[in-house]
Amino acid sequence: MIARVRRVCLLAGAGLLVSGAAGPAGEGAPSPPHDSDARFVVELEWPRENIARTLGVARSELGMYGRGNPFQTRDIGDLTCVVGPLFALDIDDEFAFDIDEPVDLVVTYAPEITGPFSVGFNDNGGDGIGESATIEPESGPASGSTFATARVTLERARFAAHGIRDTDLAIGGPEGIALCDIEVVRSHATPVPDGYGTLRLAVEDAASGRPVPARFGLYDETGRAPLPSERSVLVHRFVDEVRLLWVNPRTWWPSEHRLAFYVDGEYEARIPVGSYELVATRGPEYRGYQRTVEVRADETTDLTVSLERYANLPAEGWYSGDSHVHIAREHTEDDAVWAQIAAEDIHVANLLEMGNIAVTHFKQPAWGEAGQYVREGHALVSGQEDPRTVQRGHTIHHNLQRPIRPDPESYFLYHRVFEESRAQGGISGYAHMGQLFNGERGLALDVPFDLVDFIEVLQGGRLYDDIWYSFLNLGFNVRPIAGADYPYFGPTLPGVERTYVKLDGPFAPNEWYNAYRSGHTYVSNGPFLEFRVNGREMGSELRAERGERLEIVAEASLNPDIDRLNRLELVVHGEVVAAATQAFGDGDRLRLETEIEADESLWVAVRAFGDRDGERDMTVAHSAPVFVVVEDEPWWKLEAVPELVARHRAKLRELLTEPIRPAGDLEYWETTRLLEEEWEQQRLRLEPRVQEAEARYQALLDRARAAGAAFPE
Repeated sequence: MIARVRRVCLLAGAGLLVSGAAGPAGEGAPSPPHDSDARFVVELEWPRENIARTLGVARSELGMYGRGNPFQTRDIGDLTCVVGPLFALDIDDEFAFDIDEPVDLVVTYAPEITGPFSVGFNDNGGDGIGESATIEPESGPASGSTFATARVTLERARFAAHGIRDTDLAIGGPEGIALCDIEVVRSHATPVPDGYGTLRLAVEDAASGRPVPARFGLYDETGRAPLPSERSVLVHRFVDEVRLLWVNPRTWWPSEHRLAFYVDGEYEARIPVGSYELVATRGPEYRGYQRTVEVRADETTDLTVSLERYANLPAEGWYSGDSHVHIAREHTEDDAVWAQIAAEDIHVANLLEMGNIAVTHFKQPAWGEAGQYVREGHALVSGQEDPRTVQRGHTIHHNLQRPIRPDPESYFLYHRVFEESRAQGGISGYAHMGQLFNGERGLALDVPFDLVDFIEVLQGGRLYDDIWYSFLNLGFNVRPIAGADYPYFGPTLPGVERTYVKLDGPFAPNEWYNAYRSGHTYVSNGPFLEFRVNGREMGSELRAERGERLEIVAEASLNPDIDRLNRLELVVHGEVVAAATQAFGDGDRLRLETEIEADESLWVAVRAFGDRDGERDMTVAHSAPVFVVVEDEPWWKLEAVPELVARHRAKLRELLTEPIRPAGDLEYWETTRLLEEEWEQQRLRLEPRVQEAEARYQALLDRARAAGAAFPE
């Protein structure tokens, strides 16, 4: 039986009890080295043999996630148990570190308060993440005991501190687990190397011969990736400092093995002798590199890795950016962060401080030009993702001269931040396709005031254009943008989704933002686009006579290492009106030439797809529109105006009438109390703003009726 609850743990760095009551900041897990941790982490007092630390977590970085609270330490029968949804365990390094062998876990749990659970662990080969089969807890009178045990074999266990806060195991399930004991049984079957040799690499751009950063993989004949040496780039993943990263399945990678590290021009490591697969990439503009390398005992193997371009977009004026990267910097000139960004060949990395109603994470050291670190054509720039709520979405603000931090008492009044961003010369919009965290509600309120520059339409391996199209079809000039949201979404890596911007002159971050503001842009996770209407580039406004024939020329290309092009589509008012499917050249290009008639004002764009076209795993690119204006009419889709206005008015009603659900907030353990306390008062303060938005939607309807269209009242 349960005798008592011994402890309700405090969250690390949040300054709040898990239940939401205020508590002293910094209790719980040790303070992270550089920044506050945006993850739910609590250290538990639960000493066990060969276990150095036990953490209660919401994500493990080993492929397992948990949600719910509180975490507790309970006396159950004669054992002390930890109870919660997900635990991360750190195996004592003196017992096992960087091994490669089967390991048995004997897990003792209390079945009455345990749901189905599994074990996630750091393993060797493949993607470096292993997970056991789901364990169904014993139940019913037949179990006849306070405790049950499960024996789990972890094949090729590694225990190399790849999990959250340098942990090795994750144990949990959606309904939680009462973990009462754990025994770690080694087989001691880790192979002993026949010797060691040295591998020394130099990385260069094939055309220029200059050293460049790149992402690397190195795998022995069993798929095991040796731990990178200190000559690799030390990467921030939340507050973890890691050298070996997981390349998720939707990210292009030349090997079936998916652990990678970053190299800034050169690398050297002492590794076991043998034959290795060596792979390297540098973003979609470069061909993948792959070869076999032999390392011999007590010898140095020197190799120059020459990376060849598939395309040189900067030579054509196109420069890539990632709208959404979360990496804290202590200093503006952070060469490690720069190396990771340059290794993915991103020219503008928007490093976003991430705020919620309570705190701010991923802090940046300076703003404006003082916060820009530009080196060899790659720039780190400070920005913010703030405000963010589950009630009306997450917002992003780029190119700020100083951060804009709303206080809790006005946190839901997003327009104040948008207006201040505009005054600073910033560029502002909504994250996560405008969809997650009820972002469409926020867009419905802010777009009619012409405050929204962009929607982040490409992220997480998919293009979501429905909300974006709805505003274009009402005549609003909302641009597309793309961002990976590193280290979330999988986790992902910077630049997996990116925004290309066309510059007329030399590269500089401020010129990149100016060109983006002009709409000379497209989003992509692989394909490259060119698109003109009567010679005018994407983002342009073209004035035409009614009935004039418009010449459309579009071309898409795609690095064949990534995928094969499937189709190139012409989109008018959100509808596909023409497509090209017959590739030419080496099969990596599609060209579309056609004409359309300007019988009304309209917007025209193109999008390209690869063969990989799943709902959440697609190869895709989408241009900003060209806006064709006939006789000063809006480029709206006239017949759709009533339906679209009704759609966004419904979202305004939702915003004011739907109760706030703080459990859906991303950092709910930090924000729940304040969201509950502040929303009702601020909802009342939003009502006049909503009424004004309603009036602007009504004006759209009235103007549409005046244009001669017949709509129901």
